Amino acid sequence: MNVAVVMGGYSDESVISLRSGQLILNHLDKSKYRAFEIHILKDGWYCLIGSEKYPINKADFSFTKDNQTLKFDVVVNTIHGTPGEDGHLQAYWELLELPYTGCGFYQSSLTFNKRDTLSVLSKFNIPKAKSIYLTKGDVVDGRKIEAELGLPFL
Repeated sequence: MNVAVVMGGYSDESVISLRSGQLILNHLDKSKYRAFEIHILKDGWYCLIGSEKYPINKADFSFTKDNQTLKFDVVVNTIHGTPGEDGHLQAYWELLELPYTGCGFYQSSLTFNKRDTLSVLSKFNIPKAKSIYLTKGDVVDGRKIEAELGLPFL
């Protein structure tokens, strides 16, 4: 089984994702799986084999090495932040009918946006912590926040 271990991403969390991906690669059973290190970064998508980079064909999420095209049976997604945690890659893989680990694109997109998540949860009477919304540029009134949420802030 060809396994794409996808790591990197477009946010500052890409460094953590690269470590997460390496951890998965180091612990996959090599007698059962043929694992490939796939980097998705702002500067490109590629399969890293040794020091060689093989570009990912975005039309079908494959790569070519030695005139042979390699496709994957499953994707293990270890990307923190965009585009792996926010549903973008999940939607792409679903369009390609390529199985992947984790939840679907809708759930990823929803839970990536905390404001939307809380809005959906409130309709189902699911308990949640008190919260307030602050947007960049808002004037913050500490007394108002304290009155709304109480102390201590956790």
